[in-house]
Amino acid sequence: MALFKIGEKDRDGRQKRIEHSGRYLRASRTGGVSLRAQTRAAGINLTGNTRHGVRVSTRLARNTQVALQNGRFVLRGRYGSDAARLNLSKSGVTVSSKTPIGSFNWVRPGRSSVKFGGIHMRGHKAAGIQGIFALVFGVVWLLGAVLALITRLLNGLVRLIGAVCRRRRIAEEEAARPYFDLATVRRQGEAVLGTHSADPAAWPARDRLAAIAFALLVLGRGTAGAPRPPARDGIPDAATAALLEDLAHAGEHWQVWLGTLPPDDLQPAAGILALLAESLARDEPPEWAAETLLALDDASLRDGPKTLLQEALIDLTAEAMGVELLLEGER
Repeated sequence: MALFKIGEKDRDGRQKRIEHSGRYLRASRTGGVSLRAQTRAAGINLTGNTRHGVRVSTRLARNTQVALQNGRFVLRGRYGSDAARLNLSKSGVTVSSKTPIGSFNWVRPGRSSVKFGGIHMRGHKAAGIQGIFALVFGVVWLLGAVLALITRLLNGLVRLIGAVCRRRRIAEEEAARPYFDLATVRRQGEAVLGTHSADPAAWPARDRLAAIAFALLVLGRGTAGAPRPPARDGIPDAATAALLEDLAHAGEHWQVWLGTLPPDDLQPAAGILALLAESLARDEPPEWAAETLLALDDASLRDGPKTLLQEALIDLTAEAMGVELLLEGER
């Protein structure tokens, strides 16, 4: 079947025009069968064809050819890209565009062409096929554009709804988050400690730190008992056992001060926490306060994300210690 180029593809991947084009013999659906011979001398091409006669041609310039076909003058020129190609001939200049099935001549539609399945057609029939193709292609393109627009609108709507929900959630969390004024809660804390004749500022730093940790890790989660970290083989190591002992001892003090744990009124508890943090910050180096606060903040994540109360208590502790907190990304 290679004799008629069946199975051969052109540069666009389409079946080549079904015809036989040998050195001396040519056979096609529209041109019939003819014999031809060609020679070239001094830049002049001389072609003889049993069906079309004798043609003498030469290249006048790039993409431009002049010829005499049986004594008739022929001028051909092709310029430009496939999207808008200028075609020069004796009758004038036309503009054509390449399509997936051939080419369409915008000035003279009768010069359009179509190739489908190796069958090559020219003339008004080809122009009609090109028009049908353009209509179908336009409808498909329009549908695709509409679907793409709808998809973008839906994606934008989903992102907008997500952003609104996030902003609403943040606003609700901010509204629900407790706020403690340092000066106000300090007075309430002093009143509670004065009632019980307690002076935590005189305690060892380890006991004060345990009392602060109890406030953040236990009261901050709305619970009453010290956390129980999982221990290997059911037996806690020495460091864990000491931590649990310190927290349990601190919890006894908090229960004496507040009566019930967790307390119904958080303002006095926040005041006692602020007094503990201030006393530690006075007795320890400045860098110690920041490192300790970061360690307590990490410890608050042991049982999951921090609660709003824990975040508020950590902010209050930082203010009492004189530590400036910066959110990630702030300068």
